[in-house]
Amino acid sequence: MALRVGLTGPLGAGKSLVAEVWARRGAGVVEGDEMGRLALETDPELRDRLVERFGKGILDSTGAIDRQALAGSAFDQPEGRRDLTLLTFPTLYRLVREKMDEISERHRVVVFDAALIFEWGVEGDFDLIVTVSAPPGLLIERAVQRLGISPDQAGSRLKGQLDPDEKMRRADRVLWNDRDPEALRRQAEALWEEIIQPHSNKEKGAVKAP
Repeated sequence: MALRVGLTGPLGAGKSLVAEVWARRGAGVVEGDEMGRLALETDPELRDRLVERFGKGILDSTGAIDRQALAGSAFDQPEGRRDLTLLTFPTLYRLVREKMDEISERHRVVVFDAALIFEWGVEGDFDLIVTVSAPPGLLIERAVQRLGISPDQAGSRLKGQLDPDEKMRRADRVLWNDRDPEALRRQAEALWEEIIQPHSNKEKGAVKAP
């Protein structure tokens, strides 16, 4: 049975870099963002429900969901973020489970890289939860650079997620990303060597950190 690792953390934390390091070490990685895109592209009923909730302004010229426009509409207010999660989660997580089952046949370690693991209440589906985090100002700075949004927009999106300190408290292990990318890579490599690789073929629950 493959070891299932939930990799989470707030916007701008650096989860993707950690997932990249572990993928090079042989892990199969399922990306939450990619599953979200597939959910929008493959579920016509979800598209219709989103249009009903957020309006036709979230569609592009071809009639498909424009993810940037959807995010802009949904993240404007707490109710929008809540409704977006409620509407998309069932399809998204069904795709996640199917993908994880599929790659578990080829990999001893499967990593689910997603910001909202705790918010979705699915942390119990994983053998190990790793949270990547950083100081609030740095999270906002990175989100601005990566997504091309304003600091206010980045701050609003962060407020729509579980508090970063709470994510760290609830994780089995924390990677603190307040320096350069190479420092985070070293932490990711060290955690792989310490916990993930030695226990990757053990039974569920065997890797829980004290």
